[in-house]
Amino acid sequence: MSPHDPATLIAEGEAKLAAGDLDGAVGAFQQAVAASPSSAVARSKLGIAYVHRKQWDAAAGEFGRAIQLDPTYAPAYSNLGNVYRERGQLDHAVAHYQKAVSMDPDYWIAHQNLGIVYKQQGRLADAVREFKTAARLSVRSTAGSGGPGPAGTPRRAGCLGVGSALIVIAIAVAALRR
Repeated sequence: MSPHDPATLIAEGEAKLAAGDLDGAVGAFQQAVAASPSSAVARSKLGIAYVHRKQWDAAAGEFGRAIQLDPTYAPAYSNLGNVYRERGQLDHAVAHYQKAVSMDPDYWIAHQNLGIVYKQQGRLADAVREFKTAARLSVRSTAGSGGPGPAGTPRRAGCLGVGSALIVIAIAVAALRR
């Protein structure tokens, strides 16, 4: 693979993000976008880096562009929902999480996020239902990938979330205790 290959640049950005090098991650993801301007995954990854820098407008812009590039790309809707949640715009967050779930009903991270917002809204029965769904689906999940998407890309690459059923369950229990 070439060092300018979008997949290589995305992997580099992910490594930098994991190491806490936010500027390096943004740079790598920007290069990935430049190398593959029609990649919803690259846009979503760049948006995630902006989320880590708490640059909400820039993140929302990238997630919006990812949705324009691939209107069926569930992680972009879920990630945009996260931005709305951070901004306290819970109704908008719910709408985007619901859209993510409608695009990919097995996308456990969107169910988890929806449960968190439902809990924040005091909709405890809905929250419990979403947490249970997330826990059930995350056990079946294979490393966060939902199978092939456009052009063979993993369907859920570029999602902002964690990859463990135990974490989902712990979050659910903690959220319901508050």
